[in-house]
Amino acid sequence: MKRNLFERSSARRVVGALAAAAIGVCVAAGPAAAQLNPSYKKYSASQIAKIFDNGDIHVLPVQGNIYMIVAGDVNVVAQVGDDGILLVDTGKKELAEKLIETIRLRFENKPIRFIINTSVRPEHTGGNETVVKFIRNRGLGSGGGTGGDGGGNNTFRLIAHETTSNRMNGLLPGETEAPADALPTSTFFTEKKKIYFNNEPIEIISAPAANTDGDLMVFFRGSDVIASGDVFRTDSYPVIDAKRGGTVQGTLDALNRILDITVPEFNEQGGTRIIPGHGRLCNESDVDDYRNWMTIIKYRVEDMVKKGMTLDQVKAAKPSLDFDGVFAGNAPYIEAAYQDLTTIAKAAPAAKAAPSRGGKTK
Repeated sequence: MKRNLFERSSARRVVGALAAAAIGVCVAAGPAAAQLNPSYKKYSASQIAKIFDNGDIHVLPVQGNIYMIVAGDVNVVAQVGDDGILLVDTGKKELAEKLIETIRLRFENKPIRFIINTSVRPEHTGGNETVVKFIRNRGLGSGGGTGGDGGGNNTFRLIAHETTSNRMNGLLPGETEAPADALPTSTFFTEKKKIYFNNEPIEIISAPAANTDGDLMVFFRGSDVIASGDVFRTDSYPVIDAKRGGTVQGTLDALNRILDITVPEFNEQGGTRIIPGHGRLCNESDVDDYRNWMTIIKYRVEDMVKKGMTLDQVKAAKPSLDFDGVFAGNAPYIEAAYQDLTTIAKAAPAAKAAPSRGGKTK
């Protein structure tokens, strides 16, 4: 008999807890195991301990070239190979020094060649300035090298969507210019940007009007891993930054885009791994459930909007009640859905009344 969404979610949470416990055992045993690896002999016992567990920073190998670096409550992603390191986001400013230390020790001082910012939000760009200063102190510039999108021998690029760059440069209303070392050096505004690094094709995919108007996802095609940024997270409802162009439908579209890419190994489990902006490592089934649940809430709010209910009445009706035991922060998501759907409802009569292009009016 097919289990319902809630039973599957509960089962996965139990499995996740067991996996976390297993990882904890591995981390605890890490320094002793590391002594068996000749490449770690140059490090002291305290340095080896930091390789595996550096306080707020934890490193989890995912698959292929990809590592999930849990920096507080934010996930930073590292692709590591002979060409160097590519980072997806830099986490919060206050953890940047510790992040650098962990990366330097864990990946044997390999150079950071690329940073990709998935969002303008400070929990994803806060470490930019500190990390970039570290990179430049090592003699890597902000361009040059091969002149293309390859790694090069003396190349560093900080990639972001053009809208994110405009916001970080203080060019849009309500934004403050970030420090020079924190700013993107390479931008794009098309559907995707492709680069090839560490013998792996990488797609940087735009997610228009999702959490913000400049969200990105990163698909590591060889490793079969997606770094989703904040368009997918397991610790809360979607955080829609409406002032920065975020919408509920854009977020649902981004989740559908992830599902277009993912290929499970068996019964929606395994296969492509998804590293969310916040929360645990996931696969297709997790994204599928999240997309379904957020869509259900949106449809419920839409029905209430059609009935002419106010925002307070919608909140009182608790359209997210089924899922409030799983995720935090339901009110902002409900408010965003209500505002989006109210705007659409108000625009519909005007669009219907407007004459078609080339049509005749009396």
